Amino acid sequence: MIRMNDLTKYFDGVCAVSHISLEIPDGMMFGLLGTNGAGKTTVLRMLAGIIEADAGEIRFDGEEDSFSPSSREALFYLPDDPYFFPNASMDVMIDFFKKQYPGMDKDSAIYMAESLNLDESLPLRTFSKGMKRQAFLIMALCSGTKFLLCDEVFDGLDPIAAEMMKNLFRKEMKARDFTVVAASHKLGDLEDICGNIAILHKGGVVTAGDFRKRAEHVSKFQCVFQTETDLDRIKQCPAVFRFHEDARFITLMTKGDSGEIRRMLEENDPIFINEVPLSLEETFIAEMEGVGYDIRKVLQ
Repeated sequence: MIRMNDLTKYFDGVCAVSHISLEIPDGMMFGLLGTNGAGKTTVLRMLAGIIEADAGEIRFDGEEDSFSPSSREALFYLPDDPYFFPNASMDVMIDFFKKQYPGMDKDSAIYMAESLNLDESLPLRTFSKGMKRQAFLIMALCSGTKFLLCDEVFDGLDPIAAEMMKNLFRKEMKARDFTVVAASHKLGDLEDICGNIAILHKGGVVTAGDFRKRAEHVSKFQCVFQTETDLDRIKQCPAVFRFHEDARFITLMTKGDSGEIRRMLEENDPIFINEVPLSLEETFIAEMEGVGYDIRKVLQ
C-alpha cells in the first residue's frame, strides 16, 4: 500500500503540491488526472524519492524509511521523457536496469518487445516517440518491482498501441502483486484501466475515488416529447441537474432512483425515452458540479 499524508511541496515560494493525502491499496492501478502544472509530476517525483517533500509523509507498505535501498528496489519510476545512454539499445538498457532491479525478467521483456515489433538491438534514438514509450513501459513492467510510477503513462501511443499496452498491464497485474500509479492529462488514457482516479488541480486533490461506483445513483436519459409538453416542469424537477434541449430532443442527467425518474418522465407522455450509460467524463461532471467545479475547465 502507498500512503501519502498531507504532502506539500514549494518551488521558489510557489506551492506545487498542497496538502495531498491519498491511500492507494495494493494491486490497484491508480490514476492521477490533471493538466500540466496540476502537480502530478511533482507527486510522482516525491514518491520516487527524487525530490523531498517540504511537509507531510510517504509510506510504502507502512515502512518508516520509504527511501531505504530495499524500498527503492521495489519501486520503478518512469518519467515522461526517460533517459537512455547515447546509442544504447533496448537490450543494453535492460541489462542496465537489471543491476538495479534483481527481479528484471529480460526474456519477458524481449518477448513483449518482439510481439510489438520492436527491435531490441536497434539504438533507442532511432525509435519514434511512441516506440520509445512502448519500450520503456515494457522494461518497467518486466522490472519485477511491486510499485510502478508512470508519468504521462500512454502519451505518444496511437490507439492500437495504447490498447495493447493496457492489456500487458492487465495481465501483469493479474499475474503478481503489482501496484501502479499512472499520471496523465488525458482522461481517455485512464478511464478504462484505473480502478480509482484522483483529479489534481493547482496542486491539490479536487476529488478522488471510484467514480463508477459513485455514479450508481446518477442516470442519463434521452427523450423526445410532444410539442405541447411543459418542459419547464421537467427541467425544474429536483432530480434533474443537467438539461439539454436540441430541437425537442432532450438529454437529462439526474440523481436519484432511476426507476422513479423514468416513471416521472413517462407521466409526461414522451414519444421516445431511453436510459443510456454515462461516460466517465459525465460521471466526473456529476461529481464535481456538486462541489463547484467544472471538470471541462479543470482538464483543459
